[in-house]
Amino acid sequence: MSLTYFPLAEKRRTIFAGLATLLFVTLIAVGVLAKNGWLPSTDTVTGRKTGWFGRPLSKNASSSWNPFASTLPDPVPQLSKEYLYAGSQLLAVEDANANAAPPADLAVWRPSSGVWWVMGGAGGSQPANQSWGLANDKPVVGDYDGDGKTDFSVFRPSTGEWYVLQSSDHTWSVSAWGTSTDIRVPADYDGDGRTDRAVWRPSARVWYVVKSSDQSAIYLPYGALGDAPAQADYDGDGRADIAVWRNSNRKFYAINSSNGAEQTIAIGQAGGEPVSADYDGDGKGDHAVRNGANWIIRQSSNHQIVTSAWQQATDIAVPNDYDGDGKCDIAVWRESNGNWLIRQSGSGDSLRQVQWGIAGDIPVPSFFRR
Repeated sequence: MSLTYFPLAEKRRTIFAGLATLLFVTLIAVGVLAKNGWLPSTDTVTGRKTGWFGRPLSKNASSSWNPFASTLPDPVPQLSKEYLYAGSQLLAVEDANANAAPPADLAVWRPSSGVWWVMGGAGGSQPANQSWGLANDKPVVGDYDGDGKTDFSVFRPSTGEWYVLQSSDHTWSVSAWGTSTDIRVPADYDGDGRTDRAVWRPSARVWYVVKSSDQSAIYLPYGALGDAPAQADYDGDGRADIAVWRNSNRKFYAINSSNGAEQTIAIGQAGGEPVSADYDGDGKGDHAVRNGANWIIRQSSNHQIVTSAWQQATDIAVPNDYDGDGKCDIAVWRESNGNWLIRQSGSGDSLRQVQWGIAGDIPVPSFFRR
């Protein structure tokens, strides 16, 4: 009897054993990589992408974004920007001599009906009302299309989606970004003249920002438990700086978008909420907090701290440039009667009082009809 086929059978057994060993080792290796988060993946909540061994990638998976690099070239000609906003709050006036922009409009959003009510102001703004949003939505006003007008926009906590009605062409867009417990912090972080969708997650102390310039994303851990986000253009480079207010030690912490340096500013007084904005008109955001009826402002022009008592502690702070002088005015909205009480910096801090809105409304002053 011939034994010719035994070596071939033995060879096959050796090959199969080798393949089985390789498969076993591969499965173990994949398990180790998966357990440690070292495989390429996409977060279903935030859209965050990571490459091999947890290397962060931009949302469109090209490369990570350096938030401290110089501003990217604009894809379209940029409009003249005198005003830099975080949502509806004036952060800085980029050109202190510019006066082309009219005063901010008084406006409220009514959750019960989903209707926005805008009082037309001087300089050509017209009264308007617009139905946009549902009862449990949160207003996230900003200029998302870069046309110089504020867009009606809301965040839907139940889905994490942003609904924006663009003022440039009256079309609307929806984008998922964030969770129900995140704090919305929209602002222009990349300096392209458009508001970026952004949230700060208190549980993780992480900032999540989608750049409007190229739709890539940044994920930056910054802040501590108990902090309050306080984004503003503190270095005057035309981009909002990531920042927090720490009431426990009465200090602001910010990362300059111009050079990546961290600045720490002590206010010396406690404050229940940050109200940073450009109150002195020098093109930089002033570190400021509100404690009851008292406003504590550290002016960036001379580093002097100014304290001012204004109206009642239960009022809602709505600082903005209501008189068009290029400086943010100290102002509050009183929910009980819908009154706006504005200290006009352009006319000797005189009082302007206007009734606009009802109890239950949310004040959202901004340039809706510019």
